[in-house]
Amino acid sequence: MGIEEIIESVGGFGPFQLAMLSIIFGVRLILAWSMVMMSFASVAPDWWCTPPDVDPNNTSYRDNTTFQLCPKSDNNSCTYVYSDDMNTVINQWNLVCDKDTVAATITSIQMTGVMTGAFLGGQSADIIGRKRTYYLGILLHGVCNVGAAFSVSWRMFATFRFFIGFGIGVFFTTSYPYAMEFVGTKWRSVCSSLPLWAFGVGLMALSTWLEPDWHTQHLINAALHIPFFLGWFIVPESLRWLAVKGQLEEAEKVVDQMSRYNRKEKPPNTADMLKQVAEEEKTLRASGTKYTYLYLYKGWSMCWRSLVIQFIWTCMSLVYYGLSLGVGSLSGNLYLNIFLMSIVEVPGTVLTFVIANKIGRKWTGFLYFGIASVAAFAVPVVWTYVDADKQGPIITGLALVTKFGIGNGWGAIQILSSEMYPTVIRNLGYGAANTTARIGGIIAPYIFLVKKGDVFVPFMVVGATSAACATLTMLMKETRGLPLGDTIEKEVKSELKTTKNNSPNTNKTLDTPEKQTESFSSTKF
Repeated sequence: MGIEEIIESVGGFGPFQLAMLSIIFGVRLILAWSMVMMSFASVAPDWWCTPPDVDPNNTSYRDNTTFQLCPKSDNNSCTYVYSDDMNTVINQWNLVCDKDTVAATITSIQMTGVMTGAFLGGQSADIIGRKRTYYLGILLHGVCNVGAAFSVSWRMFATFRFFIGFGIGVFFTTSYPYAMEFVGTKWRSVCSSLPLWAFGVGLMALSTWLEPDWHTQHLINAALHIPFFLGWFIVPESLRWLAVKGQLEEAEKVVDQMSRYNRKEKPPNTADMLKQVAEEEKTLRASGTKYTYLYLYKGWSMCWRSLVIQFIWTCMSLVYYGLSLGVGSLSGNLYLNIFLMSIVEVPGTVLTFVIANKIGRKWTGFLYFGIASVAAFAVPVVWTYVDADKQGPIITGLALVTKFGIGNGWGAIQILSSEMYPTVIRNLGYGAANTTARIGGIIAPYIFLVKKGDVFVPFMVVGATSAACATLTMLMKETRGLPLGDTIEKEVKSELKTTKNNSPNTNKTLDTPEKQTESFSSTKF
């Protein structure tokens, strides 16, 4: 028996788990809001290039001859005049004409911050703990939203957006494994079935519609952090992390808290089971084992597993954020499109829990990615053969279907990715996937950097990338119904048990990390 059995004994999914998921994942509402803020803040209001000696309030010069007209040379100067229906960073710092790529660059800088935060967050969560890392990331995110609101230049704003992204990256890396480590085996898919991210983006769309000002939106987002900081006094450290680190008294206190919330008796041999996990980890540490990101690539099996997961995450991020941040390229009302682009994920998110437990994680991902790919490839067909005055609603509808597929496919892959690593390197594995995903996020803002309505090339890229996700998902091992591994040693023994008939020369005992690594290379991905 191990930690999995302890969790099931005191309730795999009860009031305790509901409270933990609500607090840990509740922050998604404001982080989703912040993550896609640039889908509003980078939109250019209608603008005109009026002669410099003309009063900007003189609307007689706002016609088709001056609408979005860029000066042809330095000798032809003009004053940029913007409509007052929204206030974004574009009109704040005149990011048009020769500066029209700056907004996309700011978003890419933000995504670079997410990548950096995901990389360092995974390492930090395994060293100082899930809880400390999680709350440090949230604190940084809240403070930097205040700083961004008072930026006096786009460079200052880009710097704060980098650290906002850093905080989001830390959250991405820690929140899902942190919450999942409190939940029983058959309920783990609930962790990716909560549509809080979609609701957060929907709230952002509603808020920007009511108050279309980028300053105010950053301050509102910062203020919403306050109630979530109170979770520090309620949420315990991860039971699995405490046990693996040998903090047995603290680990048993967490078991007591779980049994108290769920009103179930803890197993009488809880202390012995926790001690067994700690002893296994102690043995590995005594042999000189120190877990770093390099451990994800030791041995062919582990290396192949990690590379496939990371490439899929990169592709998912490219498509997901390309669609989310490129919503301004679609026809129709901006705020309604942002809202629909988020809410369209909700029905599939709820279904992911049921489908992932019925047909498995990888088949669920394959199904959703297939839907996304077909819908995306349909857009260039519509753009080529349907009359221009009828294209808009059809293309927007297909974009929504694509977002439905990629968003919910990501949910299935989240479960699969976390379940494929043991506790001692789970945050590292999940963090590495989140880190490489940001490569896709960094590129994403440039996919839809085209004239509004010109969507042929962007959706060809989206369709091909979604198809790659579907294909690579089928290379992954199914984890439905399997218990989470706690140590490398235990996972290796489990792998060997399933493959010993095909690997007659595999060692029965593993005394050193090197032998463990060699054994991984002979096991099935």
